[in-house]
Amino acid sequence: MKKVLLAGATGHLGRHIFRELKQHGFEVRVLARNLKKAQSLFPDPEELVLADATKPFSVEGCCTGVDVVISALGKNLSLRHQGGGSFHDINYKANLNLLNEAEQAGVRQFIYVSAFGAGRYPQLAYFKAHAYFEKALRHSSLNYTILKPVALFSVFEEMAAMARKGHIGQLGQGDKLTNPIYDGDVARIAIDCIGKSSQSLELGGPTTYTRQELAQLVCEAAGYNGRVAEIPFDYVDTLLPFVRLLSRSLYDKLAFMTAVSKVDCVAPVVGQCTLEAYFELEPQLSS
Repeated sequence: MKKVLLAGATGHLGRHIFRELKQHGFEVRVLARNLKKAQSLFPDPEELVLADATKPFSVEGCCTGVDVVISALGKNLSLRHQGGGSFHDINYKANLNLLNEAEQAGVRQFIYVSAFGAGRYPQLAYFKAHAYFEKALRHSSLNYTILKPVALFSVFEEMAAMARKGHIGQLGQGDKLTNPIYDGDVARIAIDCIGKSSQSLELGGPTTYTRQELAQLVCEAAGYNGRVAEIPFDYVDTLLPFVRLLSRSLYDKLAFMTAVSKVDCVAPVVGQCTLEAYFELEPQLSS
């Protein structure tokens, strides 16, 4: 039985990965910052390490005795989330600190959840942080797996919450295509990659939608029958420099969302669960 260190276990994707690991009989050491969130994991992890991965001294020794590190650690993309730290600090530096510890401890494999399109938009902080860490991981001494989901189903929970309040909108005309993937499918693929040779995988779901179709699906799931406001790109592009003066974190998130809404983002189909089925499985979306 391999021992796995899981970072980011309390996030949407991390919880799926944690459950998948437990179902496959792995011994799991969870690395988390928030004790209350870590204690909400079920079943209990074999070990819990409370640490802030952005601080190198905080993660010293965390990988001792570990065979595999899986990191779903990253800054929350929600516009409502007010947590500190930049994409560079969390998505890059924190993961780099884990990688350094993993190398020192003789870990065999590092599985990292990156993002589809990382490296294609060097001007965007979100993608840049992912791309920087991907490069560091490829140049490390470890066997690696880089997973690049195009978008996760869980991101639509925030859209559903906005729809229930009558505040849902879409950037541009919503005609660009994407094929989001279920968090559980990404978790399954991550566990399937344990023990395999180094690779980088782009991950998409089974159905391709326009952004407008996605908004309509979210509204149906949330029980909202009103209008979906169209926010012109020209308006957002004009607003972004002012947002940057007020909040760099909010600016980085909005700049990312605007950029990906202007282009098709379609990844190879590897997921099995459809978004429609996900909405039926997640009753909180319509509650």
